[in-house]
Order: sequence, then structure tokens, then C-alpha cells
Amino acid sequence: SEVMQIIVERKPLEQIEAEALVVPVFQDTKEARFGAADLCDSGEVSGKLLEVTLLHHVPGMRATRVLLAGGGRAEKFGPAEMRRLSGAAARFLKGKSVKRMAVVLGGAFGGSDFASATVEGVILGDFEPDRYQTAEDKKSLESLSVAGDAPGLDVAVERGRILAEAQNFTRSLVNEPANLLTPLGMAAAASEMAGEFGLECEVLERAAMETLGMGSLLGVAIGSAEPPVLIVLRYRPAEAAASAHLGLVGKGVTFDTGGISIKPADGMEKMKYDMAGGAAMIGAMRAIAQLKPAIPVTAFVPCVENMPGSRAQRPGDIVKAMNGKT
Repeated sequence: SEVMQIIVERKPLEQIEAEALVVPVFQDTKEARFGAADLCDSGEVSGKLLEVTLLHHVPGMRATRVLLAGGGRAEKFGPAEMRRLSGAAARFLKGKSVKRMAVVLGGAFGGSDFASATVEGVILGDFEPDRYQTAEDKKSLESLSVAGDAPGLDVAVERGRILAEAQNFTRSLVNEPANLLTPLGMAAAASEMAGEFGLECEVLERAAMETLGMGSLLGVAIGSAEPPVLIVLRYRPAEAAASAHLGLVGKGVTFDTGGISIKPADGMEKMKYDMAGGAAMIGAMRAIAQLKPAIPVTAFVPCVENMPGSRAQRPGDIVKAMNGKT
């Protein structure tokens, strides 16, 4: 999908042009604006967390619609709730074919951490696991305006974008079917990402791992025709502020049958997710490369396919052998 445009708007909410303007509202606080007081009295708007109410053509507003989005109790409303609210609003508005949305920040939730959470929530909410679906009227958001006047909003918005896009990158990897995302496939994805964002990437293959004595990793891979790899991603800051060095480790089992029939067949398709830890570390390095912390970070992702049987047997061969005997 196209990259969403994100804009910081420093103007009164009445002047913000969007197809929908999202305004957080809270429990125990009557929303007097937009003619919503009657809706509060009737109980239609309660302010409960993630409850949404869409108003059309509100007088005095440039935005075509106003979406009142419940934030729950005001005293418990933090960036995590803002992220959830923004994501829920994005999902709701996408369903209405909205392309350009805006979110209002202000008061106790006007700071940069809320701005970052807003962008994160909307980009995460816009994500669709539809890579292999036929392109028939796929709905997505084109732009997000973050309306507020707190200092540091531009930096915060960029941080939210970086974090959300890294998470969506990880989600895309995790959603890949195991016959397409093999250990070598994960190495290719990591290498391409490293090239794009200026990270060092080293991929150790079987011979190198044998030399280093990585028996555990090689032992898991021995039943599969897919060769194992160890992915090493390195971020080095221009100037390290301290001697600290952060290490990240993520499990990259691209499919796990659990050895010889240990796991029941029920739910076996979910074992493609056994590489989610490794994908999360690759995604984290994608964000780290852009956020540029002051300490070096190295991520290690051991990748294998855990299959029973001999190396000669592929999952397809096993299915053929069982054909008519299930």
C-alpha cells in the first residue's frame, strides 16, 4: 500500500480540513461541543473506551464529519489508550471509505507522547494482511493530520511513524506462509531491510555454524531440506556515548512440527508463527536504524525449519506418501 501522508496542523479544530475529525471524549464529562450535549443526555455518547459516534456536517466545522471517540475515564487516559483509540477510529473510518482523517490533541492529552501514540495507532489500524488477496476495492487511509500545539510534535509524529511501520513490517513477515518464508527467505528480508536503512547484515550458513560448533541450532534443522541460517544485524552509532552494547535475540523457527508427532495436528497451521520472535527483532532493528540511539545494538536471529524425517523428505513428499491413507 502507499505510504500514508502525516501532517501536523497547528490551527483551531474548526479550521481543519478532513473527511473526518476524531475528537476524544471521556466518561463523566459531558461533551458540549458539536451539539453533542443532547447525545450525552440520551446516552448515545457515554465516553466509554473505544465507543465511536459519527456526526455529519457539524455547523462551523470545515471537516465533513466529526467522530466522537470514547477515551474512558479521563484520569486513566494515557498514550496506550490514545494508541488504541486512534487505531479503532482508523478502522471505523476506513470502513466508511474515508481517505483523509485528522485527530485532535489537547489539554491533558496534548503532549508529544500522545502525538506519537496517535500516529502509531492509525498506521497500525490501517494495516491489512491482504498481500495474497485479489485487489478489489482495497480501502486504505491516504493522510492523517495531527492537530495540536504542543512543542516537539513534528519529532513525536516521526517517531510514531517509525515505530508503527516497523511493527507492520514485522506483521507482514509473520503472516507469510511457511512454504514461502523459509530461513533463507528471512535472511533475504533482513538483508534487504539492512541495505535500505544502513545496517550491517551478516548471514551465517551451515558450514560456518558447524565451524563455530552451533550444535543445538544445527540439530533442530537436521530433519528439514531447508538449510538453517543465523542472521546477525548490527547498528553502530556515529559516536557511542557509553561502553554499553545492547544485544537482541529472536527465535526464527519458520515452521515447527514439534519433532516427531509431539504436537497435535489441531492448530498446526499456526506454527508458522514460531518465527515471530525473530521477525520482531528484525523489525526492532528497522526502527533502531532510524531512531539512532547512542549505543550499539546487535540482533541475532537463528532461523531453522523444524521438520521430522530425513533431509530428502519435503512436506509435499510426506503429503503424497499419506495420500489416501488419512
